[in-house]
Amino acid sequence: MTTSGLHSLPDETLEQAIQWSIRMTYNRPDPDTCKAFEMWLSSDESHQLAWTRLQGLSSRFDDVPAAMGRQALEKLPQARLRRRQMLNLLALCGISATAVWTARDAAPWQRLLADYSTRVGEHRRWTLSDGSVLELNTDTAVRLHFSADARVIELLRGELYLTSGADSASARHRPLRVINPFGSFEALGTRFGVRQYPHSCKLEVNEGAVQLLSLGGKGAIAQAGETWAMLHNGVQRLAARAQEPAWRDGLLIARSMPLGTLVGELGRYRNGYLGCDPRITQRIISGNFNLDDMDATLAFIAQTHDLRLQTLTRYWMRFSV
Repeated sequence: MTTSGLHSLPDETLEQAIQWSIRMTYNRPDPDTCKAFEMWLSSDESHQLAWTRLQGLSSRFDDVPAAMGRQALEKLPQARLRRRQMLNLLALCGISATAVWTARDAAPWQRLLADYSTRVGEHRRWTLSDGSVLELNTDTAVRLHFSADARVIELLRGELYLTSGADSASARHRPLRVINPFGSFEALGTRFGVRQYPHSCKLEVNEGAVQLLSLGGKGAIAQAGETWAMLHNGVQRLAARAQEPAWRDGLLIARSMPLGTLVGELGRYRNGYLGCDPRITQRIISGNFNLDDMDATLAFIAQTHDLRLQTLTRYWMRFSV
């Protein structure tokens, strides 16, 4: 969505939605707050519309470079959001008003800049002009920088899977690279997945090879079956063997996974808060879980593992004993 969708809503409704989103997303709301939110949400259809649109814009943002923030803000005037609303939106995304309005930097709106993106809980596939197949997992955004000399896919956030194309229409060889805040991955006739974390990027190679080059100048060549981590200062091979990503088939596969880790992974596919009682975070869970029907999946986990699923609202759920 774009901010033009927000502009069509009444100012008061938008202001309330922003405030509720801050309270529900970045705090641990108590039961009274959750009940008040549910009452506000159900009291008017415009409240539900504002909430849905806002979550699509603002959920799970990370810090981004200043240049990206400036590019995003340059696209905003047509939305004509009032200054106070814009400041609150930026606060919702974890960005200080001073930083944004004095330097117009660090506005983490990757979807406004993306050529391809997915919403929370969505996974999609595209065939690019060079024949490569690009697949995006939940809450992911990428930009394409294709020129006569190179094919570059910029991972702004999230997780992708790439099957490199032959680029047969090009008169010259154009290297295919995935760039991220930590460096680049160059495809050497391959299929591979890349997932971006706050402080690293993980590479899993399923076919062919991938050349890694970190911003620190250190590199390596990853072969099929290998998993690597890229950090600011270098690259590191991991012990885990590369797996075909199950999310491409709408699944999350857990093998002897602590409940706390599983909840964290499932939380990537739904808006709002999903947590668990600290006393049961180390309980071991195994299974194949459906990502396309999260409510059914959470209910199934609770039922099969003798857990209680506390549901204060559809945006606040917690496993307990």
